Amino acid sequence: MTSITIDDVLHELRHVIAENDLIKATMLLNYIENLNAKEQNQFISVLGASKGEIAITILGRLIGGDIEVMVPQAVLRNILLAQVMEDPEQLLLLLKSDHIFRKDVFVELAGEIQLEKSIPLLEEILTSSDDLQVMKACLIALGKIGDPAPTNTLSDFLYSGHRELVIAAINALSNIDTPLSVQRLVERMGTDSDLDLIIIDALANLEDSLALDHLNKELASQHAYIRTHVKKRLAKIGAKAIPMLIENLKNPDQDFVVHSLNVLGYIGDESAVRAVRKLLHNEPADANVRFAAYESLGMMPLAKGAYVLAEGLTDPVDQVRIAAAKAIEWNCDDILIAGVQNLIRQGGADARHVVEAFLNSESHKIVFSAIDLEGFQQMTIDFLTSKAHPDLKNRYEVLFREKGYTDLADKLLEEEVGELEKLLVFAVDDSRMILSIYKNTLFQLGVEPQLFEFPASAIEKARETKPDIVFTDLNMPDITGIALAKQLRALYSKVELPIVMVTTQSENPDHKEAYEAGIDMIVSKPFTAEDLKKAMDAVLDRGSDLPEF
Repeated sequence: MTSITIDDVLHELRHVIAENDLIKATMLLNYIENLNAKEQNQFISVLGASKGEIAITILGRLIGGDIEVMVPQAVLRNILLAQVMEDPEQLLLLLKSDHIFRKDVFVELAGEIQLEKSIPLLEEILTSSDDLQVMKACLIALGKIGDPAPTNTLSDFLYSGHRELVIAAINALSNIDTPLSVQRLVERMGTDSDLDLIIIDALANLEDSLALDHLNKELASQHAYIRTHVKKRLAKIGAKAIPMLIENLKNPDQDFVVHSLNVLGYIGDESAVRAVRKLLHNEPADANVRFAAYESLGMMPLAKGAYVLAEGLTDPVDQVRIAAAKAIEWNCDDILIAGVQNLIRQGGADARHVVEAFLNSESHKIVFSAIDLEGFQQMTIDFLTSKAHPDLKNRYEVLFREKGYTDLADKLLEEEVGELEKLLVFAVDDSRMILSIYKNTLFQLGVEPQLFEFPASAIEKARETKPDIVFTDLNMPDITGIALAKQLRALYSKVELPIVMVTTQSENPDHKEAYEAGIDMIVSKPFTAEDLKKAMDAVLDRGSDLPEF
């Protein structure tokens, strides 16, 4: 019996391709497993150099069938891609074929070459298949093609029982980017926090007016984790988001205004300065708005408009004064320094508040520009020895010595501060300015504060040492105050550890969710020492054993 050589096989292959003979092609495919690696490579080379339905079908069967070959799948796939790019209609035949057992590769190719004619076939495969890999490939391919026709089909998979398919449907709809597809994504939000964040990311990546509008609306979401993530994405988008955020400042919802000011500050573009200054000129009644406005101005280049910051130094709320003081430090110029000095020279309670604001915010340029003014040093001693946390007093003592004000430094050491109680209080907030305010305010209340900019650090520390009480912000990146409370409740019961949420949010569903998560009490920002005192007395059932204010 004469043995079959590779030349015989290749001759027969060329013949069946020329004759378009599918039956003989199938027989050859059954024989290919008998070839060695070199011979299989020769076989594939002939297929790659050939054209027509049979060549593509054979390649498809090698990739999508159960025939084992030693040629890497990536090589086969690249050869097939070259073939279908030349004759896309052949890919439709592969998608229809009943002889192809694995169609995910061909589905992927349809997406890569954006073959619009394949859409009905991909929808049919998607809705009839029970193969998760094939279904996911169909969703991805339909997204890459980007035609809006399958929007309804894709939307159905937003509610699939398979998480991978839901995520693929989200990405596909975002790629289609029509009013309907964006609306379907927005409608999907609210039941799964992780998926919500993926949808937010998908909308943010579009960066068109429609997606940005929906993204902006989510700044008013009832859920803190959504608002926090939207803030980060809008800040990353930057200049494109500024006109929309400026328009937000006219909104009657003060929380919405605060969130918009936060994002404008993160972006830090001078084009927003005029709008924020106008907002302050209208004297908003909500101290949270004034605080956020001064904080955001401190992150922007103000040029000649920095004088507006001086008005914040006379605000009745100390936290607003501190925000204005820090903004002045960041935008310090001769005009501002002269204005600050005039306020201090006037003496009285207003001057004392101004000095305390600059000391509290550690605005060293302003402090040393005014240090030789009459009364300044005495007000400094009074504040640092009676109200400031020892850490702040010690930093200024060292700084004064470095700058040659030895007598002032010595006077700080002459004053002794009584021993702190052993009450340990955690304060968690992503704003360093707020943490600084916590530090001095809690010190005034005679307790030992530990500050955490990152909620994860507070959780880790709480595992080692149980605090007596926790104050936490609501809107924080990565871990919100509600999520923090849930994790702390896994460690300690309400009897063991009171948790107080301190937030700018008005009465809304966040409060209900906070109490369900284990929060004992909610305090509104901006807070005073009196507010924190009342909260601690209430949740610790201590009566009134903290200092009076």
